[in-house]
Amino acid sequence: MIRPRLAALAALLALTLPALPLRASATAQHALHAADPVRAVQVLVVGGTPAGIAAAVAAARKGLRVELVCDRPYLGGVLTGAMMDQWDLNKSPDGARIEGGIFREIYEQLGEAFDPQAAEAAFLRLVDSYPEITLRLDTAALSADVTGNPLDRRVTEVTFGDQRSGARFSLRAPIVIDATDGGDLAALAGARYDVGRQDTGLDTKMQAATLMFAVDGVDWHTAARSYDEERYGTGGVTEKKLWGYTRLLRSYEPLSPRVIARDLNLGREPSGRVTVNAVDVVGVDGRDPQSVAEGTAIARAEILHLMPFLRERVPGFAHARLAAFADDLYIRETRHVLGLTMLTADDIWHGRIPYDTIGLASYPLDIHPTYIGEPPAYAPVRHVYGVPFRAMVPYGFDNLLVAGPAISATHVAAGSARIIPTTVEEGEAAGIAAALALHHDVDFSKIALRIRLMRRLRTALVQAGAVIDVARR
Repeated sequence: MIRPRLAALAALLALTLPALPLRASATAQHALHAADPVRAVQVLVVGGTPAGIAAAVAAARKGLRVELVCDRPYLGGVLTGAMMDQWDLNKSPDGARIEGGIFREIYEQLGEAFDPQAAEAAFLRLVDSYPEITLRLDTAALSADVTGNPLDRRVTEVTFGDQRSGARFSLRAPIVIDATDGGDLAALAGARYDVGRQDTGLDTKMQAATLMFAVDGVDWHTAARSYDEERYGTGGVTEKKLWGYTRLLRSYEPLSPRVIARDLNLGREPSGRVTVNAVDVVGVDGRDPQSVAEGTAIARAEILHLMPFLRERVPGFAHARLAAFADDLYIRETRHVLGLTMLTADDIWHGRIPYDTIGLASYPLDIHPTYIGEPPAYAPVRHVYGVPFRAMVPYGFDNLLVAGPAISATHVAAGSARIIPTTVEEGEAAGIAAALALHHDVDFSKIALRIRLMRRLRTALVQAGAVIDVARR
């Protein structure tokens, strides 16, 4: 329940401060195709996330007809809707990047930090450059038809609703890729999954959600020059990123008992506007629109409370003024769909690279709190590990793949595997695997478990520029 003071502040905010305007440009730049009652395509990708875009593009590059369906009015997922305007990168211990393929293409276009509109435009250009891709925006999956027995199932048809017109239609495809952040389509199809930290046997609490916001009037050079680790704690500065301030934030008293503000992650956009990642809200269920709305209201009120603290205590913020909230909460965790294998913290900590690795990752086991007072579980140490294709194949399904934070991983392992570059690797692998499955008339489970087929997939990934082995980075 939102306290009366928070509810009043949230209501005031809704009237006085807009979120970033993304919708108009997206719908204006891409014409939507008329919805037939039932349409057949070769590959159906559900989710306009970076992983979904990578899956659609990778499949289109193999000459496949792809339907890309996004439930938002714009592409990009958290990079656009949640204002996540900088990357959490996978790097080797010596600092070298270990990402290739489509992610590297995207990174070279957007750079280290970017604004949401630039990301949206880049994704639209990329998708529009492939006539094989049909894009449907503002369209939500409503149900999935599944045939077969519990150990041998196929998604045969998915029904969607156009969220503007209310029209319903269905799509049939021999290959279906769930690139939603929450494994939404897999859940509709009846796939097994855990929620949050359910695999620990404790409860189903999920990592805290964050509302990003933007401020104008920041003197970036003063902020960057004045960062002192002895005073503020461990942090770092680049031309476009500044992070740390953990010691400073210890003196901040949140307005809400559900808010944690443990550090600041600042991004400098090309316009000079600075984005702030600081306000975590616990107890948000990303599957529940009412819970998300409540978390958003709490975070907006908290940001108003935080701004005077930033102006007073953070060098360079003396004249900072609140400019915009992100459209959406950044939801880090909901479902973990059970796959043919499960990525674990042990796999990550020991740097395992299995035979079916489709991409390398190394982001630390970064678990945002599930409740107030939860201590960090792991040190921020990097270990290069392989993302297994088997974790993308939902148990008991033949033609369905998951690409994104909802792959088969434990709660702790997902703290590393959830980042965008890793999900883009998964999306690209899904698109290439779709072509392999159609060309050889095999199921994804066979690709995952047969060494010969897996070698073909990995060879195709390398040819596309992916990095799947430490020796080849």
